[in-house]
Amino acid sequence: MNTRYDVLLCDADNTIFDFEKAEENAFAAACAHMGFEGTPELLETYSVINQALWKLLEQGGITQKELRVRRFVEFLEKIGRKDLDAQEMAVEYAEQLGRQSVPIEGAIEAVKRWSEIVPVIIVTNGISRIQHGRMDGSEVRHYIRGMVISEEVGAAKPDPKMLYMGMEMAGVSDRTRALMLGDSLSSDIAAAANAQVDACWYNPKGMENKKGLPVAYEIRSLDEVDAILMGE
Repeated sequence: MNTRYDVLLCDADNTIFDFEKAEENAFAAACAHMGFEGTPELLETYSVINQALWKLLEQGGITQKELRVRRFVEFLEKIGRKDLDAQEMAVEYAEQLGRQSVPIEGAIEAVKRWSEIVPVIIVTNGISRIQHGRMDGSEVRHYIRGMVISEEVGAAKPDPKMLYMGMEMAGVSDRTRALMLGDSLSSDIAAAANAQVDACWYNPKGMENKKGLPVAYEIRSLDEVDAILMGE
């Protein structure tokens, strides 16, 4: 089969998996475990803190190990519950999140189709135990060739190392034959630019590329990827 690319490097959260729903479920369970209700307002407070720390991770300002607990330290301080154990909440949250394999609508079918065209490698900034747990609980696992997880690699997107490792898993050395698919400009698309591979920006909400990063393809639906892989 003649294809435009030889490997698809694919982000996980908000590209294949519905991370907002997974986070909502895990957060509610973790709050219940700690003895209070995880209201939408509290989830928003946590999400702002969590997103800021993940941005800090991308910039090399914090390790993933530190992030795991620090987000709950800051959260509990913010809501006036410093009496609670942030480490305990972090462990419970991670346990619950690892059980959340909520796919974006049509994602499983899409990954299955892609896997019949080229090898699909998941490249994700995530915690190893959580990401393996979510993948093991999803049908997606049947259709991927491998996973590159930032905690295991010791580097996080936009570091190009993760993409290079994904290409190596698929036996691809020519960067022009690799495609990076993801929703995040600051991690996925920036990583593609740093690795000098083509970027496919999954942008269902039609957001503006304010960073001016190079994007070879911008899509609203995962169904658009098939033709891109084939060079149609």
